Amino acid sequence: MTALDPYARSLGVVVEAVDAERARIRIPYKDENSNPGRALHGGVPASAIDIAGVLAASAGKDGAGLETGTLDLSVLYLAAAIGEDIVAEAEVLRRGKELSYVDVEVRTDAGKRIAKGLVTHRAAPASSNRQLARSPDGSADPGAGEVPQLARAIVATPFIARLGLRIERMHDGRSRIVMPFAAQNGDLAGAVHEGALAALLDTTGAMASWSVAGLDLRYKASTVGIHLTYHRPARGEDVVGHAVTLRRNDEIFLNLVTLVGARSGAVVATGSVTYRIVVPA
Repeated sequence: MTALDPYARSLGVVVEAVDAERARIRIPYKDENSNPGRALHGGVPASAIDIAGVLAASAGKDGAGLETGTLDLSVLYLAAAIGEDIVAEAEVLRRGKELSYVDVEVRTDAGKRIAKGLVTHRAAPASSNRQLARSPDGSADPGAGEVPQLARAIVATPFIARLGLRIERMHDGRSRIVMPFAAQNGDLAGAVHEGALAALLDTTGAMASWSVAGLDLRYKASTVGIHLTYHRPARGEDVVGHAVTLRRNDEIFLNLVTLVGARSGAVVATGSVTYRIVVPA
């Protein structure tokens, strides 16, 4: 029997199966987990996704001496569970040296899909305490307007160049990038395409991360995951991405990003970027 922490026990989690690539848990219905009308609170399937994902990611791995935990959790709610048990089944999509990516599905006993999620789990040596933690409150940035010389090489890469991205700030965990309005970045309604906005969000978060690590094109880097919420279309105007690195844990950078219409000042989208930069020891 896999050991469960107090929170999982309080939910009533029952571990039904765990092997090297999969895990299945059950949360029996109880009123303490529900909203009025016996509908399961949304936090319960979200918790089930995290718990099952961590069990699958950790199975067969010796975590002794490692810092372990969920790095990223994404949840889509598909339906309500009314007075029913739920079952979460997790499957490891990829297991890397430090990061494991796990797909999780939550259903009722009758087979109705309740939620779908992705868990990114990290197991790595204890942090060397190279951490940055800050508030996203938009406080004054003493490095406003500073852009490293090597940033020119980044904006010259084919995809970023095609989008026309322009880096205006890249300093001390903050970045500002402008995407000019252009027909090739638009949709049929004349608004900036959601995919182009996602690319701007990804790039803005990445540049904030690089501004902390120090831009060096010899370092290996990649985006671990992004999440977006789209608030309104950006029609006929440039879009400005603002990012702040909230926390650094060795090679992992957690960034908050806001996309704003340059003319209207309206928030177009918000999201987060989890980025990884491997700096040689």
